[in-house]
Amino acid sequence: MPYSETDDESIPRYKRGYEWFSHLANAKLSRKPWRRLGFFSFYDAPYAESELLYLSPKQVMLTMAKMAKAKENGLVFVVDAMEKDEMGLSTRAGFDQFMEIFDGLFPNSSKFYFGPKESEREWLHEFSSIRVPLDWLVKRPNVFAEVLSDASPVGERIGPGDASFEDFAGMIEILVEKLGPPSLTEEVMGKIRDTEASDYAGEAVGMMTVFISPATAVSRGVRYLGKFVNMIKDRRKQEVKDVYAEWTERVNKGYSEEKLRRFFDDSLDFKSGLVEAVASFKPVLIILETRGTLYDLFLPLVLQHLVEEIGYIPPHRRPKMKEEEKKKEQKQEEWESETLTYEAIESIQDGDLPPVTDQLIQSVIDQEEIATDQHLEISEDEFEGKPETILFLDAATHLSKFNRSFKFALNIPEKYTNMSVAASFFTDREKISQALQEGVLEYMKERALIFDLHPALFDMATSRMPVSKKAWLIGRLQEMERIRSQGEVAFLEFSITDATNWALRVVEKPEMEALVKIRSWFRRGN
Repeated sequence: MPYSETDDESIPRYKRGYEWFSHLANAKLSRKPWRRLGFFSFYDAPYAESELLYLSPKQVMLTMAKMAKAKENGLVFVVDAMEKDEMGLSTRAGFDQFMEIFDGLFPNSSKFYFGPKESEREWLHEFSSIRVPLDWLVKRPNVFAEVLSDASPVGERIGPGDASFEDFAGMIEILVEKLGPPSLTEEVMGKIRDTEASDYAGEAVGMMTVFISPATAVSRGVRYLGKFVNMIKDRRKQEVKDVYAEWTERVNKGYSEEKLRRFFDDSLDFKSGLVEAVASFKPVLIILETRGTLYDLFLPLVLQHLVEEIGYIPPHRRPKMKEEEKKKEQKQEEWESETLTYEAIESIQDGDLPPVTDQLIQSVIDQEEIATDQHLEISEDEFEGKPETILFLDAATHLSKFNRSFKFALNIPEKYTNMSVAASFFTDREKISQALQEGVLEYMKERALIFDLHPALFDMATSRMPVSKKAWLIGRLQEMERIRSQGEVAFLEFSITDATNWALRVVEKPEMEALVKIRSWFRRGN
């Protein structure tokens, strides 16, 4: 049955969507802990939108973040501010309504902005900018190399040696070289041919619109370079020169020192405030305004720096330093080379031993207690002082174009045992990349809320499911679609730890008593 008109018409439909979903989540969704949580849809759009109700991935994630946040754990909520929808954060109305809910749930939070601050969306720019310590990146050329490899417009695998630099000048040189227009060498031409560039032969007229922004080349990759082949065949050298000149100019301007200082800081004592906020258990909001820009590739560096500072790697998984190994071998050699002699116990006389006094006994007991206390202190601190932290990633699908960085972000729980990740995905892609496919399937294994899904991914996820169970699940999907066709909201919940793994959930209008309780959370801020 379609929703009836609500009694309280003064409540905006954005907030109403949050309240109704929040009621369902707190009343019926599993509260068992998770390390990975996925939110899935088909379209890059709200889960529900009507004159009465508006429900987006961000509202759903806010609810789950509130349920997951404990007093003594960290929370990092990363939101994409580039969505174009009516209630997206790229609109003032959408941003204000999102912030009203976020501030109501997490009143003592720290908020940061990540982007160039060049747009007309000034309401996003009032927050402190996150910057990555440049010295941290200088010492990790392997990390920078992976980011550059992901962004390379010709799919170049860049090694740490080619990504090493000492200062902003060196960084600029690398960025311009690796992300500027490629020279059409035989190697590059071979890569173009491998991507069936002839498929794009008829699109040469649109060449300028495709390559006018280097960010487009970064996100779309080598296959669009096929249009250059067509131009060259048609001897349209001037158009090629124009594209190259425009591309070069934009890279040089975009990666100037002035622009890079908005994302990196070379002060020796620099602290971004992000790590400190998480370590003190303050909820953190990171607002992204980088999608589709030259600076999209820098977001993974923020995540890498954060998890390196607060993430806990168990001792047996930590890479052993060569120097430590050398010292260990040296100690072993010294131990084995020394000739140890022991006096036979039969030859020791009673007079050679110290008298067994009360003081001696007490001294031994005290030493045992100290040793025991020290052992307990180590074992009780499960993560050696690192905070348990939950990371929420909005619109993770957009990150999937950076293959290595995408895998790193989604695999954080695997490497860092004190961290959990929740991520939202839309799956309406002309071609589903291997990275996106693996990410979606991985985040459907433990805990998931499925509002819709690409049919190919559904088939993959259920490929090893008994046909009888798959038929039952398809029946639930059909019921979900029937409910939605009547203007309501429904989704499938999956939980690997529950006796019944799958459940159909319907978002319904709560009783007034439940609404009063939900709204009281905002007033209390807890």
